[in-house]
Amino acid sequence: MTAGSFPWLELTLLAPLLGAGVTAFIKTPAAAARWAFGFILAVSAGALGTAVEFLTADAAAVSSHGTFKADEIAAPMLPVLAVLHLLTLLGTSKSRMTPSFCARLLLSAFATMAAVTSQSGSVLIALMIAAALLPVWDLKSRGRRARGFLFYVVPFIGLLLIGWTFSEGARPVWAVGLLLLALKLCGGIVPLHGWLPTLFQRASFGAAMLFVLPLIEVVASLRLLLPHAPEWMLDAVSIACLVTAVYAAGMAVVQNDARRFYAFLALSQTSMVMFAVMLHTPTSITAALCLWISIILALAGLGYSIRALESRFGSLSLREHHGYYEQAPGLAVIFLVAGLASVGFPGTIGFVPMELLISGSAQHGLGFSVTLAVAAMLNGIAILRAYFSIFTGRRPTTSVSLRETRTERGGIILIALAVFFGGWFSPRVVESRHRVADRLLEARGAVPGKAGH
Repeated sequence: MTAGSFPWLELTLLAPLLGAGVTAFIKTPAAAARWAFGFILAVSAGALGTAVEFLTADAAAVSSHGTFKADEIAAPMLPVLAVLHLLTLLGTSKSRMTPSFCARLLLSAFATMAAVTSQSGSVLIALMIAAALLPVWDLKSRGRRARGFLFYVVPFIGLLLIGWTFSEGARPVWAVGLLLLALKLCGGIVPLHGWLPTLFQRASFGAAMLFVLPLIEVVASLRLLLPHAPEWMLDAVSIACLVTAVYAAGMAVVQNDARRFYAFLALSQTSMVMFAVMLHTPTSITAALCLWISIILALAGLGYSIRALESRFGSLSLREHHGYYEQAPGLAVIFLVAGLASVGFPGTIGFVPMELLISGSAQHGLGFSVTLAVAAMLNGIAILRAYFSIFTGRRPTTSVSLRETRTERGGIILIALAVFFGGWFSPRVVESRHRVADRLLEARGAVPGKAGH
């Protein structure tokens, strides 16, 4: 950092750690929520300041030269991750707000933001392990059995540690393969996906969102795997990701529970991001970096609507039509807008990234583009089916008003601004993501025996 510049990145990383320590010792849930909100605002300010300073000044002057650095991959992601955690906090009802939940949310903010800014592979591995253990804490605090999730976490940690330990230096192919298998497990790629819908049903919705949506496996793939993984290995995983996108989209269409619908929708969308990374072409990686932003914001908005509805009506079944539109019209609008944005509806934040992905995949054959279009179509059908099930039909009457609260209206406005204003991806944003993709592939081509397209 230069003398006189504000330490935005340090604020972004230290504020959640300090906040987690403070809220963990507060006994009153309301007080813990207020403190957590203040710290998340500080994190958001630091993340926005880091991104703005990086984009408007010399990158070398605004980045920390050490383990953590706001580079071209990390700087645009910090505000997005801050919005995700802010929406998660705003969408948590007072009855479910506890000091331990606030502490976990702030620790998640630190783990995800430190992971995307980490320049050390060992630190990134440690942060991924820490992030994977937070849902276990959530399950234990709720008195739920964590055996199913631990059945995933333990192999994930083992594969990650063994693969990284033996991949340093010579980087044998089998060690890189173990790392790739660990990231497949983290991303829920078929057939290693069974833990994800179970987590959304047993853990709190917010904890599951904060573990799945940041997509730390994307930054791990870009920093640790892309420069060294063999071409055939990346191609094989890209096929698995594409199959997962279609399979999960089809499963989302037939779900009768709102949480399982959301879990499979998120799995389908995040698999598309991993598919774009594994194609390792300039256009596909550009699409992956843009999709990474759009999917986080869109799915965060969709999850915000579902969580607010659950706080009013309990678990949501998609077997019947509930007719909740009259009671919560704002949540209905955000549900539809955010859901369609996640599948690339024109005018929303997801349109340009999805267009880049489909056009970029055409370089590998028409079948890839058609398969992606089928996955997007099935996801759109699933979203509309869920919308009609929840918001249309009979009109139930209640003795109390269930309209959106002032806090919820603030979240709705934030989601609408992110979805629509983010939809205007400027040429500079796409160009910057394309520049990052070129540099990543240049680094891959510099490794003996590896060549990017």
